[in-house]
Formats: sequence, structure tokens, C-alpha cells
Amino acid sequence: MKTDNISEKKVIIKDLVNSGINITPSILDLLINLEEPLKKVKLIIKNVSFLPNFEGHLTKDILKKISNEELSKSLKTVMLKEISSVAIQDKQLGENDKTELSSSLSIIETEKIKIKTHEKSEYADHLKNQLEINENPLILNNLDNNPLKISKKNNQKVSPFGSSKSTVGFKPIAKNFDFQYEILKDPTGKLYTNGDYEDFYNLTLDKFNKLRSLIKKRPEVLSANNINNILRLTNRVEVSAIGMVNQIRKTKNGNFFLTLEDQTNFINIIIRKDSENQDNIKIAERTINDQMIYIEGTYNPGERGKSGIIYCTYISKIDIPKNYLPNKSPDPLSIVLISDTHIGSKEFEEKLWNRFIDFLNGKIGNKNQREQAGRIKYIIINGDLVDGIGVYPTQKDDLNIPDIYNQFKKATEMLSNIPDYIKIFYSSGNHEPVRNAIPRPAVPKKYSAELINSGVICIGNPSLIQTHNVNSLIFHGDSILDLNMLIPGLENNNPVETMKELLICRHLAPIYGKKTQIAPTNKDWLVIDDIPDIFHTGHIHINGMDYYNNIALVNSGCFQSQTDFMNSLGIHPTPGILSIIELDTLKGTQLDLHLN
Repeated sequence: MKTDNISEKKVIIKDLVNSGINITPSILDLLINLEEPLKKVKLIIKNVSFLPNFEGHLTKDILKKISNEELSKSLKTVMLKEISSVAIQDKQLGENDKTELSSSLSIIETEKIKIKTHEKSEYADHLKNQLEINENPLILNNLDNNPLKISKKNNQKVSPFGSSKSTVGFKPIAKNFDFQYEILKDPTGKLYTNGDYEDFYNLTLDKFNKLRSLIKKRPEVLSANNINNILRLTNRVEVSAIGMVNQIRKTKNGNFFLTLEDQTNFINIIIRKDSENQDNIKIAERTINDQMIYIEGTYNPGERGKSGIIYCTYISKIDIPKNYLPNKSPDPLSIVLISDTHIGSKEFEEKLWNRFIDFLNGKIGNKNQREQAGRIKYIIINGDLVDGIGVYPTQKDDLNIPDIYNQFKKATEMLSNIPDYIKIFYSSGNHEPVRNAIPRPAVPKKYSAELINSGVICIGNPSLIQTHNVNSLIFHGDSILDLNMLIPGLENNNPVETMKELLICRHLAPIYGKKTQIAPTNKDWLVIDDIPDIFHTGHIHINGMDYYNNIALVNSGCFQSQTDFMNSLGIHPTPGILSIIELDTLKGTQLDLHLN
């Protein structure tokens, strides 16, 4: 037996055990002989979960009942070969390989025995999760490969969760834990402005001071001088400075010209496209106005009264430390991140929402998925819970609930089906009946009273929430579209890359004066001064999940299909893909909720 076959068998065994499926060595041999066995086993796990008589034991009879045509054909081919070649295959199996495989099976059996020993404990679900073999902390479904399969019998889509099940036996571990949360930052009730020049000045000054304090934490900036002192120099010398980008452009020959400012003056900077400057050019290509940067270079004093210029040899932004260690919970609990449900819209995906409610209540899903549902303790709704009124031209044509109060009434009704041991946080978005400029306060009580009475916590945007020791930064994501238009390589269908840029410059709306409306408050609520463990955005209606320097990034997609307005913006939404983060590990999972 080949070594890679043994490795594949180990992976197959763990995949099956994690899904609550038992197999015999003979079935394992059958599976390993399939073409692309790892891929086929994943298909088998998805398909057997909705077989009515399947009780967790994978047998040949169960395999014969699988309706997936490609999988069924592949299984039949291997079974026929097995009948004529079992004896030969057995001889080819060396004693050393048998010992190694037997050892692997023994390890898995030991883990299963440990789990059974503790299955009466409230931590049974947590122990089962220790069998996770994916080394990447985020378990990402491939969004390009829709997991829905077509049954040839009735020509209908079959959900990967399988048919609805009774909640008898569904014992959510989250029910055994008390709520532990704190709203660390919320702009509600603290947003005072007259809209005059003084307010704009105070906002800019506060932004500058906060970002300068953050960049000064980088060890290389200790020698930075203020710009006015540099301009007084009369000889060519090496200098360094920190400041905010006032303007930046690419010259005809590929160099970058920018103007840097601090509280003392402005100075011009050139970043040449020389071969030794390629790293600096890459940073410059993703630099926009109003970002705080640090530069080093050679200062050439101006002649005949002209201002001097710095020829840059090094440039950096504030960024997140690469060795950042995120907080984690001591408790085996999870948080669900959603946004942009748009209740009241004709395009609201109510069937997918009901599927979500069934999942939370343990009514659908295989054993592993029901255990996953049982860990969920918190839900964060990151804006646009309702579709609102008059948000964009012709919106009235997209509404089936044209009254804002009735939209909130419907939202309260739909949220009421979520188990009461799950705490819901609701942050305002650009479709809520609040001001459009960010930061936004929470939805006023005149609209949200019923939600509040039902236990939902309404907060502003952005906000920072701590749940069981884990800090989640909640930002609806209004500025994502601006950055995607300004920075080459960023695009709407990959929102997590844009989220990384926001973390790098440590500001949620780094450029002022584009489509993102920013209120002139005396305090800049959009500076990311506290590093989060989870960064959650929405707004763009496209699901995404990734990491950046150990921070879990989630853009939570939506529960709304494409409207004509979205189509005009070139946005193709991904509704009904659920984002779940485990608070004790920060591992992420995306679950597709689609059904027929």
C-alpha cells in the first residue's frame, strides 16, 4: 500500500468520525479505491445525512441508496471490481502498512470512546470538536461550488442539511451558560455636532492625533521629525517623518508623487520605481488621501526659495502587529454574524431565513451541524435588518411592506423564533431610520421598542462588543465601495481584502469626501484604536471570511436576492450563507442555507 493511501485513509476516517458516521475496514477499503476518494467521501457525507433510514453506520446497502448519479456510478464500479479482486488486494497489503493503518484506526476509536464516556457531560460537544483536522483555523466552504444537489427522482434541490428533524434530543450546550457581554464602544447618545467649520476641524484633528499615536507605537518611527523642522534644513540629509497624506498621484514615468502634512507644515515626497523600491511602490499603489504613513528618505533642500523634497527609501502604515494574539473564550460557545436581511423588501429571502431559524432550533442538519447549532450563544445583526423607506430611487417598487413600522413589526416577529438562550445585538445600517452619515446611533425606540422589549440589544455603528472575553468590531461597511473604486486590485466580490486595508490604515473610512458620508463630530469614532479579535462588516451583500494577522474577518453577506438597484452597481449578492465563529478557537464556518 502506498504511503499517500494511508494518509488518505486517515483523513477519510476523521472526516467520517467528525460527521458521526461509523465504518468498517472493508467499507474503508472500498472508499479509498474510488476516483478522488477524499472528494467522493465529502459527497457521501452530504448525501447520507438526508437518507431516512440512516442511523450513522455506513454500509454497502446505505451506499447503494445514494441518489447522486455520479457518485452512485462510481460506487457501483468499485463494488464490481472488489468482487473479483478482494483476494489479490489483500495479498498486496504489506504487514507494515497494516500495522500503521491499524494504529490510525485505534487512535480514532480511542477518541470516540472518550467522547462516549463524556456524552452525559455538558462538554460532550466541545470534546467532539477536538477531532477537527483542518489546520487552517477557518473552515471555508467553497462558494464557487454550490453544495446543492439535484435528485433525479423528483428533480428538486436537496439541502446539504437534509430534511427537518424533531428537536427531541437536541440539547444545546449554550443553554448551560449565562450571558457574558459588554458594549465596549457605542456612539449612541454621544454624537453632537452643529455642522459648522469648528466641528470639521475638530474631527480632522482628533483623527490625526489618534492615528499619530498609533503609528508611534511602531519601533522604527522613534526618530521621526516634524515637517517644519525638516524644511528648515539647508543641506542634503537623511530624514524621517510621519504625517497624513494630503494628495497622491502616479507620474507618467511610474513614480509616485505625494504631499505629506502634519500640524506644522506640508512636504513633497517622491517614491521612485527603482528595482530596490518595489516594496515601497506596492504600498504606494494602495495608499489614498487622509491615511497616516511613516516615511524615510533623503531630503533635498529647495533652491531659490522653493520647498525641499524627500526622495523616499521606506514607507509604512500603522497596520496590525503580525504577532497579535487575539483573545479567546474559555467556554465552548459560538457567535453568528449576519447582516442585510432587508425585511420588507420583495427580494427578502424568507425561506432562507426560516431555514436559519430551523438550524438554530436543531430541527435540521446532521449530527455535527446540530452540535454546532447548540454552541451558538450570540447573534450580531450588522445593519439593514429592515429595507427602510426612500433609501434609493424607485425603492417603493421593491417593497412588499411599504410602512417602516410594519417592517419592524415583521422583524420582531421573525426574530422571536430564535431561542431565548441566544442574545441578539442589532447595529444600525444605511437602510435603518437613522441618519445616513457615519457614525450612526442605534435605531430610535419609536421604531425598535418591540425589539428592545423582546430582549434585543440595539446599538450604534460602529460598535465594539465583548462576548465571553472576545472583542468583535461591528461596522456596517459603507466605505468598502469607496476603497474598491480607489485602490487597484480591490473588488466587490472579495470584501475581506478591502477589510484588510481598513485594518492596515486603522480607520473604517480612511478617505474623506467620497460617497461615504462622515458626520463632523468632535471625536472620530472610526479610528480602530483597539485591535479587535473579530472584524465584522456587511453592506456589500457578498459573503467573505478570512484572517489578517490572527484577526477573524467576516463580511456576512445578506438575506436578500439581487434588486435592480444592486444590479446597476454590478453587485451579485450571495444570500443565505451563514457565518459562524467559535469563541474558544476563533475558527470560522460558512454554512449554505439554500433549499428548494
